[in-house]
Parts: sequence; C-alpha cells; structure tokens
Amino acid sequence: MRKVSCIFLSLAAALPLLVASCSHSDPRTQALIDLRDDVEAELGDLKPGDWIIIGTAPTLESAVAVKSIRHINVMATNVSTLRETLDLMEGEGKLSPRIWVCRELEQTGTLTPGTARMRTHLKDLLTGRTHFSVDERVIAMQLKLLGPERKVLIIRTDTTLPHSSIGVELDYADRASVPATPAINNRPPYRHADLIP
Repeated sequence: MRKVSCIFLSLAAALPLLVASCSHSDPRTQALIDLRDDVEAELGDLKPGDWIIIGTAPTLESAVAVKSIRHINVMATNVSTLRETLDLMEGEGKLSPRIWVCRELEQTGTLTPGTARMRTHLKDLLTGRTHFSVDERVIAMQLKLLGPERKVLIIRTDTTLPHSSIGVELDYADRASVPATPAINNRPPYRHADLIP
C-alpha cells in the first residue's frame, strides 16, 4: 500500500513539470499557428479577382493602386506562408489560386544563401497547381490593372531573398459557381510574358 501511495505522490509531483514543459512549445510551431489564424481571418474577406502578395516586395507593393489593402506581418518564410495559405484555401473550397512567381528567383545565383533550398521547396509546392513564372514587372503590371473594388492582402514574411515574392490571384474554386453574366467584369486581360515589352 505504501508503494502505491509513493507512486501517486511521485506522479502528482511530476505532473506540474510535465504540464509546464508542454505549454512552452517550439516558437516556430507557434509562429505557424499564428500565421494560419491570421491568414484564415483575412481569407473570409477576399473574393475572386482579389490578390495576396507573399513576401517583402517594395516593387509589388508600390504597384497596388486599390484602396482596400491589408497588411499582415508573420514570422515564417515565403514558402511556409504560401503552403499554409494554399492549405486553407483548398480546405474551404471556395477560392482557387493562380500563383505568380518571379522569374528572377530562378536566375539568382546559387551563391545567395537559401536560394537553392527555396527553389526546391517552391517547385515541390507548385507541382500540379496553376502557376506562372514571369518577370516581377509582369506581376506589378497585373496589380496596376486591378479595378478599384478589388482587395489586396500583403503578407510580409521573414524571407529576405531578392525577387522571392509570390503573387496569388484568387479565382472561383468551382467553375459551376461562376455567375453566367457578371455585372462587372474588371479582370485585367492576360498577356503572354514574352510579348510584354
């Protein structure tokens, strides 16, 4: 009987330490949880034709001329942020992404730390998804052509690689849900990147 009471006493003493160690999770895990919560809160406000810009991109930010711009700062990389955003979109099933990646990232030298790793992770993430690899100025031009009723969500990340920002244009997830005769169609015309001067 004494052994049983000693065991219970030992467990009771160890329980607070166990709870305390579990409550202090890895900061990276907490950052991803915060990122997911922030993006999920913003996604509900976005519609087809709106955009998300992931990464620090002064060129792209200055190209946005719409009134409705939201900013989020996250402690995650561009690829992690894109992954979480795509997971949320695919989980909800309301929006479908068209992903625009800066072609300059492919041309950045391999000596830049983190470039090769980012390219590999990004390539894996883009496989099977609608995406375009274009000059950064093409993405900026698409943002300049947005109608005044459009919204843009800018997610600033920890990634500091040049030309590593990613544009996500939102579309209808289910083509059957597209209105037959939309009242206003301000979608900018698409031009092949090689035809742009």
